[in-house]
Amino acid sequence: MGIKDNLSLCKSVWSVTFKTLAKYPSLLIPFFMNAVFQGLILTVLFYYPRSPFSVIFAQPVKAFYGIRFLHYPYNFILLPKLFYYGQVLATLTLGVVMFGMAMGMVSQIHTEGTSPRIGGNINRSLRRYLPLVGVWLATFIISLIILRGPAFLIMKFMQPTTFAKILLQVVSYGGILAVFLVEALFIYAYPAIVVERAGFLKGIARSFSISKSVFLTTAILVIVPRILDVIGIIVKDKMTSATNISFPDFPEVTVVMLGVLIGITLITDSLVFLSTANLFMLKKETEK
Repeated sequence: MGIKDNLSLCKSVWSVTFKTLAKYPSLLIPFFMNAVFQGLILTVLFYYPRSPFSVIFAQPVKAFYGIRFLHYPYNFILLPKLFYYGQVLATLTLGVVMFGMAMGMVSQIHTEGTSPRIGGNINRSLRRYLPLVGVWLATFIISLIILRGPAFLIMKFMQPTTFAKILLQVVSYGGILAVFLVEALFIYAYPAIVVERAGFLKGIARSFSISKSVFLTTAILVIVPRILDVIGIIVKDKMTSATNISFPDFPEVTVVMLGVLIGITLITDSLVFLSTANLFMLKKETEK
């Protein structure tokens, strides 16, 4: 497929996705549920220095980061890191189930033309939990290595010169792009596991096969929404860095930014997973 064909296919997939969302807004329920769960985690972490949550968090925070992070305003310096760990936990538990649920709902719309069932698709996803979480873990670990491996080597083996700092920036931005491409390679494993009941390895192989045939289209479907994620993270990092340095009158802005990021993730996850699920179903229909 040429570039024009890929762009045309992207336009068609997005058109189908938005029309489907307009007709079946319940497709957003899995992503809302995931966002609510992350919001609950953020709420708990906001109060982590206080009773009753301090019973759980006080000793680990004191041991790994120091006692000052149990007190205002230093607790807000640590909050983004704790929330990152909370997001990983949220995705490992509820998140992958919600992704699988969304895949089942898209499949039901394409095959039956009826309003997707909530309970039935949750159950359908739960039965495929292990291969789903396996795919997410594989993507997460590879992405983590890409993002942190080269940066670690540069900081360990190079002097802190201007060239090293520039190289670190280039590697960081290149790593973000590489992570998007990794997601594009693995993204079809989710519908393959739920819709076709593929196992972990067969789901990944199926994803690679589809991605290979429409890689540019898939990359665009993933990268365009994820740019919003990157912008949100950059803004959050800038604002929290200012909080760390000068402790403005409202350090709670960190909580606000993390809450905004939850909303951004809701939008980007829904666009990425629903659009690629629609493309998966379209490819499946053409294979018949």
